[in-house]
Amino acid sequence: MPSTALPSVQADNEWSQLRAVIVGRAANSCFPSEPPHMIKATMPEQYHEKFQPKSRFPQDVLHKADAELDQLVNVLAQEGIKVYRPNNVDWYEVGGYTGSMPRDGLVAVGNTIIEAPFSWRSRRCEVDLAYGNILAELAKEGPLTIVRAPKILDADTIYNGIENHEKEKEPVWAINNSRPAFDAADFMRFGKVLIGQYSNVTNHKGVEYLRACVPDGYTVEMLEVDDPHAMHIDATILPLKRGLLVYNPLRTSETALRRHSVLQDWDLRAYPFVPKMRDDPPLFMTSEWLCMNVLSISESKVIVEEKDVEFAEWVKQFGIQPIPLPLQHVNSIGGSFHCATVDLVRHDVSV
Repeated sequence: MPSTALPSVQADNEWSQLRAVIVGRAANSCFPSEPPHMIKATMPEQYHEKFQPKSRFPQDVLHKADAELDQLVNVLAQEGIKVYRPNNVDWYEVGGYTGSMPRDGLVAVGNTIIEAPFSWRSRRCEVDLAYGNILAELAKEGPLTIVRAPKILDADTIYNGIENHEKEKEPVWAINNSRPAFDAADFMRFGKVLIGQYSNVTNHKGVEYLRACVPDGYTVEMLEVDDPHAMHIDATILPLKRGLLVYNPLRTSETALRRHSVLQDWDLRAYPFVPKMRDDPPLFMTSEWLCMNVLSISESKVIVEEKDVEFAEWVKQFGIQPIPLPLQHVNSIGGSFHCATVDLVRHDVSV
């Protein structure tokens, strides 16, 4: 398909032929500065002390992360995929986190692109600063709807009262329900159905807000997940292609997945291996289950981290070609291929 025929945004699943995508930038990323209870709820315990205000990630990690992202861009371009890149931002100066994880803040649903109303205060200006230029360009390229997150004009109360709940017997999320909040990475698209999870960054008001934002005919359903540290669903479920979903058996189950009618006839596979732990480069913000955080560029090709050999070999049985690329330094600062990208256009060849 020639690039001139592309819509600016049109995507409603995670697996059809990828045509246009945003790829993030790692430069100047900082450890996100959020209250201790949020860090305790979501981050690996051995790195909690790193999450201080105005605390930079190691420069060598960021330099290597950007080299990895540049290589990803080159491979996508070779596959005929149009790539958008965010602005360079000094996250230290603005008290922010990163421009490397666009999946957290933006999601394309049909020909609508929705900005997440972040719960984290360190991410409040992230879309404006890093991706505002891309949104403006997309608006010029073709008809679409852009739903910007509401601005917080008064004091933000999203954390009020939560710090006192740490000793309660029942799990309590790290945010309250005083305003809508969600990260876009807490949702996956299955055609007209989005499946998501409640988490330490996604609350009930956020889900209702998303339901009000999606185009007519789309619905949002919530998956039962057993994970008190939940933050982003893309290391819990992975729809590899139409009719095939891989799931993390430590966080959800086939029973929970079958409750969603869109998955009734799917082949649901528990990932059969326990990913190996590693600490070089350090996983400051993520778990070893990041091996499931891949980017499908079609129903027969998926980009995987080059060291995740076990996962790459396993997916071959489904007729999927793994494309191994390095991304471990991007892993260090919060995510992998799915996190570091936003698919803007996917072409469903069956339509």
